[in-house]
Amino acid sequence: MSGVMTKNIKLLLLGLIQQGVEQFVISPGSRSTPVVLILAELAKKKANVKLFVDVDERSASFFGLGLAKDSHQPVALICTSGTAATEYSSAVAEAKLSNLPLIVITTDRPMELTNIGAPQAIDQVDLYGNNTKYFTQLQVQDNAESVSDFISFESQRIVLLAKQDPKAPVQINLPLRKPLMPEFETPDPTFQKLEDLSNPTKIDFSWLKQFQNKKVMLIAGPTNTTIADELVQLSHHKNWPLVSDILSNTRGFEVIENFDLTTKLLDSDSISNYQPDLVLKFGATLVSANISNWLKNLPTAVTIVNCSNNGLSDHTLSSNKVLFDDPKTIVTSLLETDVIGSKAYFEAMEQLDQETSALKTKIVDQQFSEMSLPKIMGEHSSDQANFFISNSMPVRDFENYFAAKAGQSIYCNRGANGIDGVVSTALGTAMRHLENYLLIGDLAMFHDMNGLMMAKRYQIPITIVVVNNDGGGIFSFLPQATAKDYFEMLFGTPQDINIEKMAYLYDFSYFDGSTSEKFKQALASQNQQKIIEVTSDRNNNLQQHQDLEKTLQKELNDFVRNQH
Repeated sequence: MSGVMTKNIKLLLLGLIQQGVEQFVISPGSRSTPVVLILAELAKKKANVKLFVDVDERSASFFGLGLAKDSHQPVALICTSGTAATEYSSAVAEAKLSNLPLIVITTDRPMELTNIGAPQAIDQVDLYGNNTKYFTQLQVQDNAESVSDFISFESQRIVLLAKQDPKAPVQINLPLRKPLMPEFETPDPTFQKLEDLSNPTKIDFSWLKQFQNKKVMLIAGPTNTTIADELVQLSHHKNWPLVSDILSNTRGFEVIENFDLTTKLLDSDSISNYQPDLVLKFGATLVSANISNWLKNLPTAVTIVNCSNNGLSDHTLSSNKVLFDDPKTIVTSLLETDVIGSKAYFEAMEQLDQETSALKTKIVDQQFSEMSLPKIMGEHSSDQANFFISNSMPVRDFENYFAAKAGQSIYCNRGANGIDGVVSTALGTAMRHLENYLLIGDLAMFHDMNGLMMAKRYQIPITIVVVNNDGGGIFSFLPQATAKDYFEMLFGTPQDINIEKMAYLYDFSYFDGSTSEKFKQALASQNQQKIIEVTSDRNNNLQQHQDLEKTLQKELNDFVRNQH
């Protein structure tokens, strides 16, 4: 029986590898023994197959998520049976909403040990429900030849399904009975490769002719598709200003980077000067709620949403045309049209963006604050740097105050917008890079401090900037802050975490970066793994944001009135 099991598990793993799965994250356990042993033997012979071991399943799943974000390829997770598999749930949900192709392999008790009181046995069939795109259960200990044929087919098909737009996680459940030891040094079985013959075609954009010399705006939202160069080329070739979300990876080029602030701070008369006739929107939900609200209230603009990576997801309900197609195909087809936009509109949007950038920089430079951190991090990083940003305040401050360089990668878990698994995901995105940064708050750091073990185990170079305001800083900006009697207990939630001791626990170098000079010196240090703690006060941070916006609001509206 071990020979049959060995052959079929090899077929399963070789099928995954054949279709592009080269990175496997393993959380060891007894029931997964044959899978991980056979995989380890294959990896020893195949240089392209990489194994990562993380004993914390929750951390492992977010680490795999980060690998998928950065590589744009499917990544496999492997765990033992029981509650170990449930620990993947948060990352699977994030992968579903972020359109990332995780291949989740859960090993299980056999049929005769389910629902009968056996230890470490839970119902793992379709464990993640609607958060996975497809579920399959494979009987790798069945010796029928047809089963082997099915496994070689199904293992390839499931990867193709995961990679097909909209990309999403899938689950493979493997019930295994003892004995679990496989045979070693057996020949690799042969199988038929399953070929993907998808061939995107040109799209008909003849209806665009009505927008010749009109005000057309491009919006690049968060995306897992590498189309930054193509979108920038489209923008400048067509005179269509490109509004760039911080997670679109189009920053660093000549794009519109400050539209979040301008849509928030310009009054209705001023913003009406920049109202487009057409919006072409790419990517997922924007970081900017201000731009989303502006889209929702546009009276005339027709919005096209590219839906190949995120389904028809538009909570603004502003879309009245939809394209389910490959983003590069859409951009190529748009480039081939003869339609050119209004040069005056393009230049007006550029002037507004440049003025906003100059004004906010002058204000931010006057005082060291949480808003200063993205700006300083940008100044002290190269064009090859990789950034991961936590949710809540860090991603919002990066949206408004980070000046990216072309070539930098910027990531965040914006599927479910959660703060769990941030450290592990950041380390996953960092594996291929030599210069990595993570900006995170103290609560998110507390949530995933175990993730630091992966940095220690694999010597991943990373600079972690922890904004320690002793609690949830973003809640100070929300209506809950008015409930003074209960706010600290229920929303502020101070944890009194000693960041320095946390750093030493995982062999990180520690730096105090609570002044501008100290922060810059810490960033400049040559330590490969370091944590820089920036202490902050939540109430002061709120006031500093409000003061900046009040000053910027007056000066921006004066600028627009003078222009028009």
